[in-house]
Amino acid sequence: MEDITQKHNHRQPRLPFWFGITAAASFIPVLLWPWLIASSDALDDPGNIINLLLITFPVYAVLSIYLSYRCIGDRPYLAVILIALLWLSFAALWFL
Repeated sequence: MEDITQKHNHRQPRLPFWFGITAAASFIPVLLWPWLIASSDALDDPGNIINLLLITFPVYAVLSIYLSYRCIGDRPYLAVILIALLWLSFAALWFL
């Protein structure tokens, strides 16, 4: 019984302010993604493999943000790497 009460008394570490801002800024392009795709001519060619990337990319972005949020308390370097890879992926898809 003592283990259960100790587990509930253990507080989660507070989310760093810089990480909250970065994660929120990473989520903004995901929210704007449908309008960006609709305004571009990327989906005109139905046989293009880039279309699959453009359609599935928001799933990757949301998973990256969620997983980095989950590991920021225990492994902050991994969270930073996930966010950095996400922003590099945003840049790579911008050039497509």
